[in-house]
Amino acid sequence: MSLRTITSAAVAAAVAASFAVSAIAATPAETIKDRQGHMKQIGKATKAVFDELKKPDPSIATFQASGKTLDELAPQVPNWFPAGTGPEAGVKTEALPVIWTKNDDFKKAAANLATQAHAFNLAAQSGSLDQVKAAAPKLGGACKACHDQFKAKDEH
Repeated sequence: MSLRTITSAAVAAAVAASFAVSAIAATPAETIKDRQGHMKQIGKATKAVFDELKKPDPSIATFQASGKTLDELAPQVPNWFPAGTGPEAGVKTEALPVIWTKNDDFKKAAANLATQAHAFNLAAQSGSLDQVKAAAPKLGGACKACHDQFKAKDEH
């Protein structure tokens, strides 16, 4: 086989695989459910950070685990909000329509979350409680900024 034949076969296989993946694409309801699960992971990790900060002797290990989770998930946030997965999908979601009508603003807020999650993770992995304490408010601010603009308010 020539290199050209091998390359052509590889391209054909990649194209076929992409069609197979699109044929089994998630429904809006499945996408929303997955998104909500991911956002709960982010929420759980963030809560762990701020709960730990309230303790008299906070655990660096807790910050490190949460930081790793946040750093892995936060950059993915914009991908969890494809068109058609807002309230119009007919599935309960706290995602506001402004996510899609002002998508550039949403992407900027999500990028800030990813930046702050990464900075927090670096602080946590350093093992320095002082660095964690300095990074945590910026992380919390990034979460709040996004929620204030793009998430329906909890009705408690």
